[in-house]
Order: sequence, then structure tokens, then C-alpha cells
Amino acid sequence: MAVNLVLSFALAILISSSPTAVGVDATEELKEAVLTLDAGNFSEVVAKHPFIVVKFYAPWCGHCKQLAPEYEKAASILRKNELPVVLAKVDAYNERNKELKDKYGVYSYPTIKIMKNGGSDVRGYGGPREADGIVEYLKRQVGPASLKLESAEEAAHSVVDKGVILVGVFPEFAGMEYENFMVVAEKMRADYDFFHTSDASILPRGDQSVKGPIVRLFKPFDELFVDSEDFGKDALEKFIEVSGFPMVVTYDADPTNHKFLERYYSTPSSKVSKHNSCYILFVSSKYIVNYTC
Repeated sequence: MAVNLVLSFALAILISSSPTAVGVDATEELKEAVLTLDAGNFSEVVAKHPFIVVKFYAPWCGHCKQLAPEYEKAASILRKNELPVVLAKVDAYNERNKELKDKYGVYSYPTIKIMKNGGSDVRGYGGPREADGIVEYLKRQVGPASLKLESAEEAAHSVVDKGVILVGVFPEFAGMEYENFMVVAEKMRADYDFFHTSDASILPRGDQSVKGPIVRLFKPFDELFVDSEDFGKDALEKFIEVSGFPMVVTYDADPTNHKFLERYYSTPSSKVSKHNSCYILFVSSKYIVNYTC
């Protein structure tokens, strides 16, 4: 009798500690954090999620292989933090997914797209390629489109010499100029960081006596900063795109350059020939441009 009780107790412990008995959470932990999409399930999965990030990759791509563990790690962190962000991937080199590749303008590998509101709002990803950087970038994307700067320390930390930064200076956070700035910030936030303040004296460069409304664009190239007082939505977008585009684009692995490279190659007026594309592919081992020679 005593032996049977001991055996029953031991069996109960084994069953309670097995993966099938601990519930869905343990099972979910065993799954890949990054969803695998293809032409068959893409639309359905994207429609389910208000905020999903999709990496288009090629199995042979060296940079895709380097990114894969970082992307997976970032997905795991985001899931554990219960943020409303899902990471997914598509093999864009697979002929089955060619329609997806063409639809989303995949010209190079890897290409990452942010899809919001069931896929109705698609934007390029302009952030880092390591796990912690990916997480921080995506946290910013689900938060306010523009952050308020209240001190010189905050401004110095935010306006760094890495990428294009926009700061709106407003005497009050209201009115047409402020509202249009916020609309454009929401629309362009995937590629640029936006901030706003009522005190220009805390900014690291430019006239610190201005009261606004004014937009100051900081950049790590060319003239380092540019101001604009035109707050029409179209004018603001054009100002950012023109003033925030470098005269010389460096072909390297720096993710801050990727949006410039994609824009350069997707411009209809681009004068790059197939021969030059092949030359770039051969010379730049750090950045792969997907052109057929």
C-alpha cells in the first residue's frame, strides 16, 4: 500500500512538471518568436495585428543571416514585455513570394517594413539592426510621434550626430503649426525622430533666441542644421525629404544609410545603369543591392 502511494505521488509530480501540463505559456515559449509568413498566410496574419514588422530576406544573404538571431532576440524581448508589436519574416527570394516582394518594393536584402492598422499603413524601417536597438526603436514607434524636450540635457541626449532629427519650437503647443507638425511626425516617424520644445535655448545648435513656431532639422552631414518656418503639411514633408537627404550617400552597412540607398535606387530618374549596379554589388561587400546583371 505504501509503495503504491509513493509511486502515485511520483507519477503526479512527473505529470504536473511535463510541458503539456504547464499550460499554453510554456508551449508558446518553445515556439519561434518571429512569425514565418508566405503568400498563403501573409494577408490573414497582417490583418490580425495592428502593428507588425516584416523582414523580407534571402536565404543566401550574409547580412540576413547576421540579422536573424538579433531579430529573433528582439521578438522575444518584445513578447515578454507584452508590447503590441509582432515581428515576422518572409523569404522574398522564394518564387512563391515574388508578388509580395514586388508589392512592397523589396530591392535589397534584408528589407524591413512596418505595417500598421492591418497593413493599410506601410512604412520602411529605419532603425538599428541589433536586438536592443530594434526593441528601443519599435518602442518609440508605438509611443508618441514627437517627444517633448524640457532641458539641455534631454536635448543633448536626443539630438545626436547619427541620423536626421527634427525639433519643432513652439511658443505654445497648440495651433495650426503645432498640429501640422504632429501630423507629419506621425507620417514620417519610421525614418526620422521628432521632438518639440518651447525653449530653443536648450538646443545644441542654431539660433537659441527664436520663439517659434519654427522647425529645426539636425543632421550629421552637410550644413548640420537647417530651419524652416513653412508649416504647410506638404511643405514640411518636402523640407524634411530635401534637407534631410545627404549630397553624398555612403554604401555601407550603417542602417541610417539604408533609407537613402532605397530611395536612390527607387527614384525613376536614377541614372544608375546595370553595369554600375554590378560594380557597386562587387565593390560594396557590406551592402547588397538586388540587381540582376
